[in-house]
Amino acid sequence: MSEAARREESSFALTPYLILGFVVLLLALVLRAPASLLQKALPATLPLQVQAWGGTVWNGQMSVRQGGEDSFVRWRLQPTRLLLGKAALQMQVRGALDLAGTLELGTKSWRLQGLRGEVPAQMLQAVLPSGWNLPGNVQAEQVELARKGRDRGPWQAAAGELRWGGGAMQFNLGSQPQGANLPPLVASLGLDGETLVLSLSEAAGRQVLAEARVAPDGAVETKLRERLLRYAGRTSGTDPDAVVVTMAQKPRQ
Repeated sequence: MSEAARREESSFALTPYLILGFVVLLLALVLRAPASLLQKALPATLPLQVQAWGGTVWNGQMSVRQGGEDSFVRWRLQPTRLLLGKAALQMQVRGALDLAGTLELGTKSWRLQGLRGEVPAQMLQAVLPSGWNLPGNVQAEQVELARKGRDRGPWQAAAGELRWGGGAMQFNLGSQPQGANLPPLVASLGLDGETLVLSLSEAAGRQVLAEARVAPDGAVETKLRERLLRYAGRTSGTDPDAVVVTMAQKPRQ
């Protein structure tokens, strides 16, 4: 065997050890890296204010504030996702928020999976039209959301449901604020191409009241059905499923 062939064979034999050494080095760096390094990876539209960081990227915690109330977030990193250039965090939130799920952060994307628990309805403002307000809390059931980009970009996944116990809801009809006393509702998340679709229905019978579509650039189109207007004491026809109002909202700055 020639000298060149022996060197090539030797380099191939070393390759698995080099890869293993790289992985061990990467994990060692993650084990020691402070948790605050994740701050730059958080979506810009996240409706939370981070108060403090603790621990490491691998096993850390942060204190957050939402709507004047504090919560405590703990997470543990899933190391296999690092090899794909993404940080997947198994999270638990306690305090004003009571949630559990997995948040995956990439350099140019994010994904929320298996979200379950109770959330203040105010947190839905990121996907609700301007002027809409659901008081109280909603129950998240296996919610999944994924987007390419921090606060702009195509939606890549949307699934699951958000349940609301009913009560007085405010919404805009044109430029005029309206109020309606609604029964328990279900908001179903779905995807139409690269657009996020939020369908609002009565929990009993699943009769659709309204639909909001959030485009990749953040623009929102809302369609109200006759059924919703009846709860607000306004009627314009006999077909409860008819779309009677369509509103367009420009992307938020």
